Amino acid sequence: MKFSFHPILVTCLLLVAGFSVGTEAPAATTALRVELTGLESVEGELYIAVYDSDDTWLGDDTVLEQKVVIADSREGELVTVELQLSPGEYALSIFYDSNDNGELDRNFIGIPKEPVALSNNAKAKFGPPKYKDAVFTLGADPLTQRIDMHLI
Repeated sequence: MKFSFHPILVTCLLLVAGFSVGTEAPAATTALRVELTGLESVEGELYIAVYDSDDTWLGDDTVLEQKVVIADSREGELVTVELQLSPGEYALSIFYDSNDNGELDRNFIGIPKEPVALSNNAKAKFGPPKYKDAVFTLGADPLTQRIDMHLI
């Protein structure tokens, strides 16, 4: 007995195989909740930058940048933001744009003149804060980073 495929069946199988090639399941993301304290203003905007390496830390090459309207994100004394990120290692840099010019203002030696915050509440010691002090691991479970805004 000879076994042969019907031409329509072969065509359908090829079409299904063709549509499935190159399609990947979307990358799973995890919620990162950022809770900011110490911000007295109820108006204005925050800028959040997410970094994933020491090489890009505090530079222009970010994983994610997000502008947050404070009035829309305030929960009592906290300003809360939820980000969706793939599991991995990250560090956050946040500043409050007190004069609404879209950038972090600095004095003549480079020290911020506006409130700032870093993940893990990392502090600057004789220069910019270190990535290793601000980095945290985001796994499969949601994570909260509670960070204090402050002037340096």
